[in-house]
Amino acid sequence: MTIAIADLAAVATRLQRFEERLDPVHPTAGDEPVEIVGYGEVSTAFALAALPGTICKRMAGFRDARAVARYVEVVRRYLDILQGLGVAVADTQLVPAGTNVVYLVQPRLPAEGLGHHLLRQGDDATLLACLDRVLAVIGMLMRHNRAATDGRTITVDAQLSNWCFTVRDGAVSAPVLLDVGTPYMRLHGNDEVGVEIFLAPIPPGIRAYYRRRRAVERYLDDYFDTHHILLDLVGNFYKEGRPDRIPLALAHINRWLVEDAADLGAEPLDAGAVERYYTKDAAALELFLKARRVDRFLRTRILRQRYNFILPGPIRR
Repeated sequence: MTIAIADLAAVATRLQRFEERLDPVHPTAGDEPVEIVGYGEVSTAFALAALPGTICKRMAGFRDARAVARYVEVVRRYLDILQGLGVAVADTQLVPAGTNVVYLVQPRLPAEGLGHHLLRQGDDATLLACLDRVLAVIGMLMRHNRAATDGRTITVDAQLSNWCFTVRDGAVSAPVLLDVGTPYMRLHGNDEVGVEIFLAPIPPGIRAYYRRRRAVERYLDDYFDTHHILLDLVGNFYKEGRPDRIPLALAHINRWLVEDAADLGAEPLDAGAVERYYTKDAAALELFLKARRVDRFLRTRILRQRYNFILPGPIRR
């Protein structure tokens, strides 16, 4: 589904109205029917009754209208470059709502094709075929970055939950990338989207520490490295409740590294490294979430201010 230009103004009007009525502390408490379909670390994905057949991902924390415009421009360029490289991307419309929120509006794709569904319930052959499709994208992007002469590098968050596949008669189609809210794109080593959108949710008291430690930049580094992006891909099996499938995935990925991606020079993966990587990442994200909950309490209960970010409840990591 593609949103026609004539309909985009109506979509923007509905989202603006939704944003004006939204209480980020109680996002589903309003009169308008709304379903939360997922949380990112700095985003929330909604399904609104007023916009049937779509998913609206809310990105908050922009300083002003200029920051919103810059984010929209970078994401659009990110989508164009990915598509130019042959990566299928879900049709995405970027809709600012006010001066510090942007909604990414996409069609709601079939649940049975979503990568985390196939990871949990697909048979082994289907899972390995999905991995092959994602590995092909990873290999292509890493080779593209090596050959780049303009200083620009580009990558994706390759976790299976970020893709939608079509499975028909045992064959798996090239996947469609859903998670494009973070444009993993660098120019001469600098993140083109900047780091402020990631720092904005961090409580002011520790934001300076994160900035000084370059914590955001180091977190993003992993997505530009073959070994680490693969660790992250397989580590997500823990979050999706299927660590039992990790040995199957590791054997397949390590075979790919030897037979098809030896030129990338990535070390093979092992189960211990995957567990350590996931445990460290999950602990850091859980600490980040706890700090944000304290910040929300102080702002809303003590200072009586609006807290503009939406936080999930308990997360099984």
